[in-house]
Amino acid sequence: MSRSRDFLAGRCFDPPSQSRWRASGVSPIGVPRLGRPIIGPMIRVIGLSIVVLGLASDPGARVVAADSKYAHSDSNARYIHHIDLYDINNRKITPESDQPYSPLNTCGRCHDYSAISHGWHFNAFMNDSVDGRPGEPWIWTDARTGTQLPLSYRDWKGSFDPGALGISRWEMTHQFGSRLAGGGVAVAPEDDAESKTATKPDADQEQSDAEANNAVTDSVKPNRWPLSGSIEIDCMVCHASSGVYDFNTRREQIEDENFAWAATAALRLGTVKGSVSRIKDGSDPSDESTQQKLPKVTYDARKFELDGTVFMDVIREPHNNACFQCHSQRTVTESGIEHRWMHDEDVHLRAGMQCVDCHRNGIEHHTVRGFEGEENPASSLNPTATSTLTCSGCHLGDEQNSSTIAARPGRLGAPYPHHQGLPPLHFDKLSCTACHGGPVPREEAVRIMTSLSHSLGSKEHRTGFELPAIAGPIYSKMKDGKIYPQRAIWPAFWGSLSDGKIQPLDPATTYDLTRRSLRVRRDFVEEIISPKLSSSDRKKILGDDRYKLPDEELTDEERDKLVTAQKEAGDESFHEKVAASLESLEKELKIETAVYVSSGFVYRRGEEEKTVTQVPRDEIQNAEAIEMTTWPIAHNVRPAGWALGVGGCTECHREDSVIFASTVQSIGPGPDQGTRVTMASLQGLDPNQSLVWNQLFVGRASFKYVMAASILVLCLILLVGVGAMASRLAGHHRHHPPTA
Repeated sequence: MSRSRDFLAGRCFDPPSQSRWRASGVSPIGVPRLGRPIIGPMIRVIGLSIVVLGLASDPGARVVAADSKYAHSDSNARYIHHIDLYDINNRKITPESDQPYSPLNTCGRCHDYSAISHGWHFNAFMNDSVDGRPGEPWIWTDARTGTQLPLSYRDWKGSFDPGALGISRWEMTHQFGSRLAGGGVAVAPEDDAESKTATKPDADQEQSDAEANNAVTDSVKPNRWPLSGSIEIDCMVCHASSGVYDFNTRREQIEDENFAWAATAALRLGTVKGSVSRIKDGSDPSDESTQQKLPKVTYDARKFELDGTVFMDVIREPHNNACFQCHSQRTVTESGIEHRWMHDEDVHLRAGMQCVDCHRNGIEHHTVRGFEGEENPASSLNPTATSTLTCSGCHLGDEQNSSTIAARPGRLGAPYPHHQGLPPLHFDKLSCTACHGGPVPREEAVRIMTSLSHSLGSKEHRTGFELPAIAGPIYSKMKDGKIYPQRAIWPAFWGSLSDGKIQPLDPATTYDLTRRSLRVRRDFVEEIISPKLSSSDRKKILGDDRYKLPDEELTDEERDKLVTAQKEAGDESFHEKVAASLESLEKELKIETAVYVSSGFVYRRGEEEKTVTQVPRDEIQNAEAIEMTTWPIAHNVRPAGWALGVGGCTECHREDSVIFASTVQSIGPGPDQGTRVTMASLQGLDPNQSLVWNQLFVGRASFKYVMAASILVLCLILLVGVGAMASRLAGHHRHHPPTA
């Protein structure tokens, strides 16, 4: 008992909160104690929210190993974890237990959970966290409504704050929890006040409105936190030995709303039976019938030693397999997803490196992202250690601290790139990844699938053309003025237009209100934009003898007729169903003008019935809400021989070079796609100036020979001239000798 009390005290749980738990019969993590009466709301994550969210009041919270009250081995050797497991009620787990294991109550006994919660993967809510340069947003995708909406709690351009749209934290957890390591948004808020405290403060009134909307939404929408529980920071997501952690099982549990049970199922500690998703909204968690429906764990007795401990196969440095669950991508061409065997591995991984060799972190889990100018809190401990984990830091060294050995080039055995013949101006204009990173560039940007956005890793039948539609590589400038390879997405959503400003609507509410008018079962694009022609339609177009033939046996003219007919049917369906849906949104939500956004186009109801019309661009004051959203690509890094520019200056400085002349087109679920634009236009370059500049480089080799010949002729002329002058002077002296 003393050990338990010390553990609770060490986690800074306040006595009043513990008293409330005992009085209500609710566990600290928010899952009911079965067989006991429960008074009040089931979910009061007072302790956990204090640990994860209350730290926002302590911006200076940093942990150094020597100052930690927790024991540490200080050895490179792995520490063998034969440990006791504790459940969400902080009770020791035995083979007879039926409650899920708790990473907080188990791992938190020996590791500083509060310090870990500051990490990059968990800290989006904390006041002292640094947003850093934009990363991949959470893209809320609903194929039924043609939605691909970039969201982020961080202040990133082009992303929307979920709270401002009325999206509750529970909805975010259910939608994206399978790609979360836990903590942060996945922790149930105790009340509206704590929800607002957890959100990063901003003096801008728009942010205050977002917080208010989030609080209202969480209180109005059905509260399923008492049933699902929270997703605690699950250490084993990253620190389980490769092959031990079952990510797909974890995803299935979160999809079933079994948040608190996901960690137990993923480690295969036992089997979980039951699904929170089958329990109705508004069910009383204290009711015995509801408790019987909650999931139950049947632990595998073989996992337990004679002393009751369980072996946890823990590794200090995560394996690449854990990183790939959220950080991997595939390219898609017109023929579909490119085969894996056609792709080359990142040159660093090919050399035997691990992701964590560069992307390091301490106990605070401030993972080094590795871009130039990164503001990492760990830099205060050792600035050189983090600055030399960038591309230039490893290969070129840290010039600002060049007097120290640690700042020299060659970290981790990185070769020194001489870049012979490359003018220094390139390092001011281009990032390292512009030449070395991302998919091999082509004449046109291709579609890209990512783990975060397309659930790569889960077993599904994919074509590569599922939403969200992400394109890349895009060569455009970032805040530092350098060109980076980036991914891009054009938001598609249902929203409102008021005083010239567009605001997205809550995607879940949108689906509920447009379900009957859209009449889409699975896919907005396939059923509305490109509907399949019926047999009778094909018969009218092709005739009785030809309509049953497969498309590949038809003539080009016949296929063109089918494409035209399909487009006409799609246009008619789009106008009719979208107009009806916009009318429904205006009526139900009491908004003046409802709109649908896709590929940079904005549609509203037309003057005629069953029609929609495009909103003129000059009527939209916040055009950034519908424009391209980008974030940089770093991997896969290509070897030096595959870098842009290796083929000479004209590989980039010519009219058809990929870094300037390759094109990209706005893509989305709507019927209209934008015109293709060049990378040069995205970079803000003047077309005429670029043309002249590139033409100079194309003739540069010939120009060198011409210049050399010209100089040679000039030298000969000078020599002849000098010779003639010397001859004249000599003749003058012969005919006019100097007098004494």
